[in-house]
Amino acid sequence: MEFSRYFLFFFASLGAFNGLLLTAWIYHKRQELAGAPWLSLLLLMLSVRIGKSVAFYFSPELSKDILQLGLSACCLIGPSLFSFCFRAINPEKYRVLLRWHFAAWVSAVLLLGGLYPYHSHLELWQNWIYRGSSYVWLGYLLAASWLYRGKLVALWSTPSRLTWRDMPLVVLGGGWLIWLAYYTAAYTSYIMGALSFSMVLYLSIVVYSGADRTTVKYAAQRISVQQSRELSAKLAQLLDEEQLFTDPGMSLPRLARRLGVSHTKLSQFLNQHYGCNFNQYLNRYRVEYAQVLLCQQQSLTIDHVAELCGFNASSTFYTAFKKYSGQTPSQFRAKNTPELSS
Repeated sequence: MEFSRYFLFFFASLGAFNGLLLTAWIYHKRQELAGAPWLSLLLLMLSVRIGKSVAFYFSPELSKDILQLGLSACCLIGPSLFSFCFRAINPEKYRVLLRWHFAAWVSAVLLLGGLYPYHSHLELWQNWIYRGSSYVWLGYLLAASWLYRGKLVALWSTPSRLTWRDMPLVVLGGGWLIWLAYYTAAYTSYIMGALSFSMVLYLSIVVYSGADRTTVKYAAQRISVQQSRELSAKLAQLLDEEQLFTDPGMSLPRLARRLGVSHTKLSQFLNQHYGCNFNQYLNRYRVEYAQVLLCQQQSLTIDHVAELCGFNASSTFYTAFKKYSGQTPSQFRAKNTPELSS
């Protein structure tokens, strides 16, 4: 095996291995990320599929049982991807239905594999199931993309740095890239699917590892006490009186322009004075306002409250609300509304 093949094997297989490690880590952090169990399941299915691709590329005489395992995992990539995206945007809806939906796919795959094993039905697996699993994956990619059509359009028209709240968008983008790599493998190389997975995995880690570093960036640039007082007073007026936080399109540059300062100075001020970044600061206001609406406007649904408070997605609202209040919106409303708790 020449050097180039060694390199391909190392990079592709390392992606699959790290995918398994990331699967365990995300599941461990499932309390901090909406839909984390589905995301870890998606990474597990992708890692198995990629591992099979790497093994088959470098060892064509691979056991048919391993090939069957890889294609079976491929059949479950689409359902797990859609379940994660749906769960992230609708945290409290159709949980049981999503589980039954995935369980039905698992049962179908196991039944198919048991009745028509790969080693005795080569034509079925190498043609119909191989192509079918790819189109199932495509169908769920399209369905998940439709769920996030609004956020995708907004991101396209107003590019901004991605954060952990945008994880479903990253998952969608990565899913499309890996699917295209496999779908066009006949014109490129079969190993491109595995290489694309490794690339998506490592680029995602690099992007998120660079997030929220304003503390280090501005540590040596302190704002004077007088400047802090002036900014604090102006900021309170804009947010308390004009309720700019209810604007879902409110951004750091827009708020900085209203204050008459640069966005870097505003970011520095928030970090120095409040110990948080812009999104965290804005979400505190939104959650406090949501608490008022949940108690005083009982006719409003929780999703409507989230919208009135400026949250683009229900998943973001639920995550932020639980972070700052220690309970879900439903629990907060029931606890603080006597007629509901009695």
